[in-house]
Amino acid sequence: MTKKEITERIREIKKLIQEDEEFSASLKFEELIEQLHSEKKYPAVIESFNKISKLTSSSELYYSFELAFAFVELDNENMAEKVYEYLLISNPENSAVLNNLSNIKKRKRKFKEAFDLISQAYEIEPNDEIVSNNYDTLNQIVSEIKEREQKFKHSLIYLERENKFVINKLTLFIQNARKDESFNNGIIAIPKWKFKVFMQTDEDKAESLRNQWIDKNYICETGQRGEYYEIIYEINPFLEKAISEIKLKVVNDNWIQGIEKLNTKSLEEINYYRNIKKINKINKQFKKLILRDYEELTLNYLMKNHKSTIILSGSLIETLLIYHLKKKKITNVSYEVNNRKVSKGLFEATLNDLLQFLEQKKMLEKHFVHLGNISRIFRNYVHPGKELRETEELDQSKSNICYISASELINTMI
Repeated sequence: MTKKEITERIREIKKLIQEDEEFSASLKFEELIEQLHSEKKYPAVIESFNKISKLTSSSELYYSFELAFAFVELDNENMAEKVYEYLLISNPENSAVLNNLSNIKKRKRKFKEAFDLISQAYEIEPNDEIVSNNYDTLNQIVSEIKEREQKFKHSLIYLERENKFVINKLTLFIQNARKDESFNNGIIAIPKWKFKVFMQTDEDKAESLRNQWIDKNYICETGQRGEYYEIIYEINPFLEKAISEIKLKVVNDNWIQGIEKLNTKSLEEINYYRNIKKINKINKQFKKLILRDYEELTLNYLMKNHKSTIILSGSLIETLLIYHLKKKKITNVSYEVNNRKVSKGLFEATLNDLLQFLEQKKMLEKHFVHLGNISRIFRNYVHPGKELRETEELDQSKSNICYISASELINTMI
């Protein structure tokens, strides 16, 4: 068919559209497209469609198998996909359309959709060689995907055991990979040097992590190569969600380090065993309270729980002072403040009352009174308002002072 003949046929179709004879126009267009298709004049097919579609609001009337085929031949698979999907609405058992649409989905790596389509085509035309071959190919691909999916899911067991450094590097890797122009639905071409950029680490660590991640199926090589012969990888599709869930379950680093310090050497260094030996010598009434408070204090101190350490140290010191006075058969404490006498029963006295009494009666050395006062002052941080009002933070140095104060008072008073 010559260009002149095509132009003449298009003119006839346009005239029918202008006369509101759209159905007749669509039949004429179908005849034209079939002839152009038989002559493999695919650019002419698309050009003819473009001219007609500008004149109508119902361009779908001019959709056909031949039009979709021409779009594929001219590398416009998105339009071909749209046409094939429309054709399936009116004729869902067209095996040729099902097969060709399946091929497009396959090239777009939409393997599940592709297999569903080719399965329908195979059910209709089981003896068609092309359909049968495509079915076998996709069946194998889907089986491999299921197997790989199982491996990906299994790899999450390893993820739960990873340390904070690896989780951080995996997070950075996924975030940066997603920004890369080659990233498409979890598939990405990565030259070797780019791993250190994605992970934000040095070359040696990046290479080590890459190898570990391949072994653990965090990433896998697809067997394909990119434009510059770089390896194309698939990132485990379950990884990102699993990492976000792990971050919600992350254990405080101080606790992990604290657990590691729960050993005889660390406990010896803070005089734990010396103090326990002393506590075990006191009477039953106080032993239970002091032992409980001291063990809880030590655990929180090792875990670097500063607020708990400070509060517990004050409570323990208060109990130690009551024990010390009770042992001396003192049942009431009295002292002067601003020329006013304060008097309280021993068990009703606060830490401040006890320290004032001991200092004025010279029953406790001044440096121990100061240590007790430090714990008393810091213990006021039990009130949230104080912590919110003041800029001073509860840190390790304050925690150290309070713990040492309690430890020294145990050693002195028992």
